[in-house]
Amino acid sequence: MIGISLHSGAFVDKPLPWVIEHLGSLGYDGIEIVCGPTAHIRTGEPLEPQLDDAKRLLAENNLKVAAINPYTHPSMAPSAKQDREETIAFWSQLMDIAVELGARNVNFLPGWLPDGDREAWQILIDVLKPLAKRADGMGLNLAIHNHEGQIVDSPDKCLLLIEQVGSPALKVLCDITNFHILGGDVAQAVKRVGPYIVHCHEKGVKGKYPFNEFIVVGDEGDELPIDDFYAALGRLGYDAYVSMEGFSWMRDDKAVIAYNAMSERLRALNLRP
Repeated sequence: MIGISLHSGAFVDKPLPWVIEHLGSLGYDGIEIVCGPTAHIRTGEPLEPQLDDAKRLLAENNLKVAAINPYTHPSMAPSAKQDREETIAFWSQLMDIAVELGARNVNFLPGWLPDGDREAWQILIDVLKPLAKRADGMGLNLAIHNHEGQIVDSPDKCLLLIEQVGSPALKVLCDITNFHILGGDVAQAVKRVGPYIVHCHEKGVKGKYPFNEFIVVGDEGDELPIDDFYAALGRLGYDAYVSMEGFSWMRDDKAVIAYNAMSERLRALNLRP
């Protein structure tokens, strides 16, 4: 079964208890929780009471944590260029949060640097090596979030980064919409990074980069070839989560629309009971 989750950044303007209860009432299987200086789990404040409350609410609403996602923190390459040790400490903290909340995946955005890709790649590889070693020892995955406008934006670049870091803990967060808007074939992108996919993102979209407009998954005009995406995951035997990724400015019923669209298509393809 492919699980349906939601990236909690879609409701970053709401308190985490509200988000968890809302998703639970709609039938979601999981939640991807944003963590950072001003996020649902606030990394600059005492963690124990926040995590205790989150664990209780998750259990009461029958939700699992699909992934831990950094939020309101610089992406990895620029963060490491500014302060390598602080970057290692921040993502190490996210790993500790993941263990406490029962998540297997900790995501990261690669970022970019104004001095060029070469320097950004070298810095990213350097900081990922100790982080991936720590993740491997904890039974966690560090998941590459492919993103337009950043140094890792294609399936081949995801594979190159995995090769250069050389750790079994470095995996792929397959953001299929980001591959799609850059002109990638959805099914081929999934096949290319398939052995490394541990989590997925999906956004509704109109148009292609750099003129694309993100919308709610399944809303009117959504051009993402969702059946091609799900069918490709099905051929892999993928049985983890796909997170609806949205934004706080999107319509208030975004979680309802996305869940209905995602569950309908997954069931039609026999990927969900």
